[in-house]
Amino acid sequence: MKQLSLLALAVALSACSSPSGDPAGKATPAASPDADGADAHSGGATRLTVYSGDYESLANVRSASAGMPGYALVERPLRFDLKRGGNSLSDKPLPPSMDVEAAVLQPRSPGVSVVGQRYIAPVSGAQNVVGVAIGRKVSVEHTAGGAKQTDSGVLLAAGDGLTLALDDGRVKVIRSYDSFSLVDNDNVLPRQSALQWTVNAAQAGNADFVLSYPMGGMAWRAEYRATLASGGGCKLALDGAALVANRSGRAFNDVRLSLVAGEPNRTRNLDFVQVTGSRIQADSYAVAAPAAPPPPMPLERAAGEYHAYDLSQPASLNNGGTERIALFPRNDAVACERIYSLEASDNGWQPPTPLIDRDYGGQTGDIPVVSKVEFKNDKASGLGLPLPAGRVRAFDGGDFLGESQLQHTPSGADIKLELGKVFDLSGKREATAFQLDRTGRTITESFAITVKNAKKNLATVRVTEPLPRWTDWEIVSSSLPSKKKDARHAQFEVPVPAEGETKLTYTVRYRWPQDVKP
Repeated sequence: MKQLSLLALAVALSACSSPSGDPAGKATPAASPDADGADAHSGGATRLTVYSGDYESLANVRSASAGMPGYALVERPLRFDLKRGGNSLSDKPLPPSMDVEAAVLQPRSPGVSVVGQRYIAPVSGAQNVVGVAIGRKVSVEHTAGGAKQTDSGVLLAAGDGLTLALDDGRVKVIRSYDSFSLVDNDNVLPRQSALQWTVNAAQAGNADFVLSYPMGGMAWRAEYRATLASGGGCKLALDGAALVANRSGRAFNDVRLSLVAGEPNRTRNLDFVQVTGSRIQADSYAVAAPAAPPPPMPLERAAGEYHAYDLSQPASLNNGGTERIALFPRNDAVACERIYSLEASDNGWQPPTPLIDRDYGGQTGDIPVVSKVEFKNDKASGLGLPLPAGRVRAFDGGDFLGESQLQHTPSGADIKLELGKVFDLSGKREATAFQLDRTGRTITESFAITVKNAKKNLATVRVTEPLPRWTDWEIVSSSLPSKKKDARHAQFEVPVPAEGETKLTYTVRYRWPQDVKP
């Protein structure tokens, strides 16, 4: 048997009943109750703007609710038939991920004004039902003396059990019960979420509105494919697409879609009303195959402090699905540089005084050699486009090389893709000497880096060395030429013969002024 603890009556009858007066207008019905899209009667289509960010977070979503990851803005046209004077209007059901507090209905016809708006939550649990049932006839099934029995009557109170006014005039308190049902519902329990408005009209007739609101459950990221060309030099083919995920609890059909590469700051209200949504399986999405012939590319434009991509054709986003949309045409001749890189790690910390501890010389021991591809996002290299953040999958002809994450990259910026560890190249780093001269205010330190090559051809490995002890340093000797990469690193190009090895040795000296005390 179940005992329901009723701490509060969640919904009062007045909050669940319809607004006073008969509705004078009705929203033009959409194509289906769970989809937003074109409105043939109003001559318009829903506009949907989806922002990047939170794409990976949506993969773990199991049900749609307000405050969920992702962000989109919806502008949906509505048409109502109004009478002159006051009108009571409504629209339902609402997307479970909708931010109802930010929803706004804006008139698009003259002489029409919105006086008030309120949100109606659907039935969400037993306490909600019992609260609404007070004063109405109910049927309660319970166990008494080991036998099942059912009592019907008007529910007078609910708290420590249920108090019923029975049909024979008795008042009965049922402390615990098995089931409860509302006999005369009369549609007082809303089964769907809804927005209701009070609207004034100067004259009768059709009036156009736009319902705009933000919502969660939608996000996108870019997906790139970089294919390295065979032969000498380094050229790659690059194409880019958008992956748009919809976990909002609502399908969007034939919408005007804009994708914004940017992540505006948003306040996270943890007290959103939770609207129950259908369960979405994480593995139940389908990726749409690219159309043939390819559709026109989206129009890229500035959008405030971000970049937007406006699709030239209507788009449909199924609930629980992921759509692939081409962002720009394939570029077959992007100039690039292919690099073998060996880089000892350091913590990136800038010390306030010189570090004189002998053991603070950076990583030693075996260090992998990593394959990288670098290119510049400019017109000279064959690009010069704002590239949204996403994943880059790189191939050497038909062979997969690896994946790398690309951040939002403006035109003119350098792109560096780290693709994976090289099988036939390896490195080892050793500290060979250390000398601290407090009187001369110097540290002199030496290292040896051995690079082995099991390939059947010469390989050049770019060795980047951390110089973490102090900002004033110089390479005083080295077995190969060096260059200063930045304030904390030196760089060497190390040729390694086929099936052989090369040992790079160098000595660095740090200096500090008299007023600095290590």
